[in-house]
Amino acid sequence: MTDPAPNEPGPSTTTRFLHSALAASFSQGWRVMVTFGAILILRRTVPPEDWGLFTWAWVVFLVLGAVRDLGVAYHVMRVEPPRPYGNLLLVEVVWGGALVVLSFVGAPWISHLYVEPHPEMIGVLRALTLYLFFEGLATVPRYFFDGELLVGRTVVPEVLRNLAFVLTAVGLSFLDHGVWALIAGHIASAAVYAATLWLRAWKVMPLHFHRGGTFELIQASLPLAAIWFLLLLTRHIDPLVLGLRFPFDDIGNYTFAYEWATIVSVQILHPAIGRALYPALIALRATTAKLFRTYSLATVFVVAFEVQVALVLMLNAELVLRIVGGEQWTDAPTYLRILALAPLLDPFSRFGGEVLKTQHLDRIWIVSCLLTVLSFGIGGYVLTGTLGGPVGMAWVNLLPLGVIPMAWALWKVAPAGFGRLIRDLAWVYLLPLPGFALVWWWWPEDPWLRLIASCVAAVVATALVGWRFGPAFIAFFRRPTDVDGEPARADG
Repeated sequence: MTDPAPNEPGPSTTTRFLHSALAASFSQGWRVMVTFGAILILRRTVPPEDWGLFTWAWVVFLVLGAVRDLGVAYHVMRVEPPRPYGNLLLVEVVWGGALVVLSFVGAPWISHLYVEPHPEMIGVLRALTLYLFFEGLATVPRYFFDGELLVGRTVVPEVLRNLAFVLTAVGLSFLDHGVWALIAGHIASAAVYAATLWLRAWKVMPLHFHRGGTFELIQASLPLAAIWFLLLLTRHIDPLVLGLRFPFDDIGNYTFAYEWATIVSVQILHPAIGRALYPALIALRATTAKLFRTYSLATVFVVAFEVQVALVLMLNAELVLRIVGGEQWTDAPTYLRILALAPLLDPFSRFGGEVLKTQHLDRIWIVSCLLTVLSFGIGGYVLTGTLGGPVGMAWVNLLPLGVIPMAWALWKVAPAGFGRLIRDLAWVYLLPLPGFALVWWWWPEDPWLRLIASCVAAVVATALVGWRFGPAFIAFFRRPTDVDGEPARADG
């Protein structure tokens, strides 16, 4: 799948958004398809304790990645062209390189964030500094292609990245390298990704450098840096909280359940749609009605799939996890039955932050993320102690307090559009209920028969949602006019 080169006259913004979203979805679908087979193996060959160690360390480096980027990559995308990709590269190389060194040296202190010492912890943390460095290098070309709605040009690098992970991680897991199979797989994939992205971008990406403007760029990016830092914690704070009380075996079981509870919202559709949506919203920010309708359709599309997946997982937690992970994940189904509902309780934040960024309402997004982080962090620590297990963390995920300011801010941006979104989401939540209620009432004794019945209910519900919203999607991408009849700008 190819896209027009940057700065060439071409299709409207909505068309380019569709092309980029399809390219990103293809890439994400490929990643899921290729890595699914690898995960089937890795979940059986790597012990839960090693998975827990890896997941805990991985969250630490996701947070360090946010500190490395300082929000500059996102801010560069909302700067008027020529965008200062040269300044972004300087930040990633100089500040990112310094952070890599600091993380390597400070690994013994970072390891104290876990409740008990672990013999592999410091080595794992130091090895992941390589991943931190390679990901920083890849940030510049990736955000260039995303910002120009040329996501199709990142498909080949992402395909190669996934293959590098699968070959490295699976190969080492068969040699009983445990957690190191996962670490080596991610380092190899990040290195391949950075190299191939730069090869594709080298002759087409203008490294415009604003002399003396780097600190000004960083200063303007700090609100986005705070947002990204908090957003990562809303999605990944659970292992850090659990690490204050429980061993890695418990963390491994919990995060396995969390991974499947959020497979649509965090791992598949959200990354694919979100990376194309934000540049499109930037291009459409002068026409608020169309901007909000773009956000609404993306939200409805993702939540429609989330609802089906959540209901299937709730009714079939044991069998699903046994299929994908084997018999060693004894506690994970208990957590999954609760966590499956979590993505459905805050549909507005799925892409709401992207809308607020285009309107420069960064402070409201910060408040929203901070409330959710506090509710998860404080509530999780208290409830895990009260209930005596990780199940307390699962229950806390059903209380994302940040949804309140997020919903209010979106209503302020477009009151009529927000009202329409509420009505659309009501349809998305209600249409699947009769079919799944029938499965729950019938409740076949045979787990395979129950899974098949649940999948049939999901297919029927998806068809009903498609019948309800399909014409609106088609009309939106076919007509270059605003949703309320107002002519759109020349670019969209």
